[in-house]
Amino acid sequence: MAEVLITLGIIGVVAAMTMPMIINKAERMILVQQFKKMYANLQNTINLVQAEWGAPYECYWMSESGVENGYHLDQCSEFWDNFLKKVKVLQTCSRTDYTCHPQYKTKEQVLAEGGEIMYPSCSMDFYHAKFYVLNDGAYLILNTDTTGPSNHNIYFLVDVNGAKGPNRWGYDLYYMTLSRKGINRGVIIESEICAMKEKGGMFIDEMLRK
Repeated sequence: MAEVLITLGIIGVVAAMTMPMIINKAERMILVQQFKKMYANLQNTINLVQAEWGAPYECYWMSESGVENGYHLDQCSEFWDNFLKKVKVLQTCSRTDYTCHPQYKTKEQVLAEGGEIMYPSCSMDFYHAKFYVLNDGAYLILNTDTTGPSNHNIYFLVDVNGAKGPNRWGYDLYYMTLSRKGINRGVIIESEICAMKEKGGMFIDEMLRK
């Protein structure tokens, strides 16, 4: 009997040590799958909007040698209007309405806690953002207010599971941009240069490789 009790005690200790790790890994895999689904849905919607227009809306960052590089922003308003018609928006909230959405950590908080940002000098300006609550609970956060800097119109945030949490950069919250790699290529979603991740988090390309 004593040996059985000792064995059970050892099993209990091992389980107590390993279960949190197993649970954390399972939760991370769920977030990875949620991110990939959200990413695919967003990219498919972008492709559909562009196809219906017949050409890429002028709302992206171009990076091809020999052509006009930089911001193309003339049609961002039309693009996002048509994009929002394709997704199921349940509610629209202001940036400061914390009854509608959580308050995320600032760049300073993320860096102080051991996180990373692609370019530490980035301002992370989302003072003019609107939160769109989608029918699956995710948040789409667009910086399209015309009173803000126009070059921010190609940047957006996604929280893949909304209020559910953990509401952390690089876990369920991502900073994205619209990009075009060449005049003969379509518009794609990439990490914005100000993208950041909290300690243990991942950037978009890391998530997509999982």
